[in-house]
Amino acid sequence: MPSFNRDAPQYPLRQEWMNKRSCIVVCLCYLAGIITLPIILFLFWNRPEAQKQRFLQRETNQCQRCDLSNKDLSLKQFNNADFSQANLQNTILGATKLRNANFSHANLQQAVLRQANLENTIFDGANLSQADFHCGAGTCTYLDGTSFRNANLTGANFSYVGRTPVGDLGLPNVDFTGSDLSEANFEGANLKGSVMDQAKLCNTKMPDGKISKRNC
Repeated sequence: MPSFNRDAPQYPLRQEWMNKRSCIVVCLCYLAGIITLPIILFLFWNRPEAQKQRFLQRETNQCQRCDLSNKDLSLKQFNNADFSQANLQNTILGATKLRNANFSHANLQQAVLRQANLENTIFDGANLSQADFHCGAGTCTYLDGTSFRNANLTGANFSYVGRTPVGDLGLPNVDFTGSDLSEANFEGANLKGSVMDQAKLCNTKMPDGKISKRNC
C-alpha cells in the first residue's frame, strides 16, 4: 500500500474561480455600465448639433444654445419654441410665427423680424442690436405682450410698428423695461401701451422724428 505523508502540503481538490471580492467588482462594473450608458446616449442625443437638426425637422420645439446664424427661417411656424441662448445672428425670421417663443439671452444681432408674429414672445436679456422690426408695404410686425426686458436693442429699427392699414394698434403691454434703446429708430411708430421704465434713450429717434438724448 502507498504510504501517506502527513507533512506533505494538502491542496483543495476544487478551487473557486470567483471569490467574493471579485464578484463585488464585477457587479459594480455591471451596474456602472447600466447607469452610465443611458447618460452617454442622452448627452449624445441632446448635443447642440443633433438638437438643431431635430428642431429644423420639427421633431422638437427645443433649440437652446443652437447655432442658427445666417439661416433663412422666414414664413415658418415656431410658436412656443425655446431659442434661449441660441445664436441667430443675421438670421431671417420675416413673417415667421413666433407666438410665446422664448429668446432669452439669445444673440439676434442684425436679425430680420419684419412682419413676424411676436405675441407674448420673450426677448429678455437678448442681444438685438441692429435687429429689424420695421413695418412697411402694408404689413407690420405684430407686437403684443412682447417682453424686451434688459435687452440690447441698440440701433434696432422699430419704425412704424404699432400701425396697420386698418388702424393704429399701438404696442399693448410691450415691455422695454431696462433695455438699451440707444440709436434705435421708432420714427412713425405708435408706442401706446408700451412700458419703457428705466429704458436707455440715447440718440434714439422717437415717433415724431425727434432725437432723444435722455440718457446720454
